[in-house]
Order: sequence, then structure tokens, then C-alpha cells
Amino acid sequence: MKTKKQQKNLTLQRIINAADRAYPDGLVGLYHKNSLEDYGDTLAKFIDAELCSTYDGDACRNKQVQDALYAIGNAIKGLKGVADEIARLVK
Repeated sequence: MKTKKQQKNLTLQRIINAADRAYPDGLVGLYHKNSLEDYGDTLAKFIDAELCSTYDGDACRNKQVQDALYAIGNAIKGLKGVADEIARLVK
């Protein structure tokens, strides 16, 4: 039987599965299963790497979700900045 703490936190696989469901072609999950393979999608590989590097198995569920959202949100901000700067090239 699981302890209360085990019931409250998420496994890394569950977080990866959530990202994989949202990402086209299931590539986040493939990179997670075999990070040495090259499936030709560096963004999916990046998402897996970010989620893996921020995962804390001892944290409560809310903290784990917050950490995952922060990592992905931070990446979105960075990519948006890059996209904005590239768009300025045509102005």
C-alpha cells in the first residue's frame, strides 16, 4: 500500500506522459525512453530534458507541477524572444 507521500507526488513518467499527449507524434515519450536516439525533433528532446532536469521525486504533486510548468514557461519566453528578434529582421 502506498504511503500518503507516495500518493501525493507524481512520477516523472506521468509528467512525461502528459507532455507526450500534448506534443505531436509522441516524440517526447520516445526521447524519454531512449535519449540517445535521434528522431529529428530537437524541441521534443529539449522538452524531455527540461522535465527530467527539474523533476524532484520527493516534492509534493503541486510543487512538481509548478516546477514543470516553470521550466516549460521559461522555455516559451526564451523562444518567444528569439521569434520576436527574428521577426524584426523583416521590418
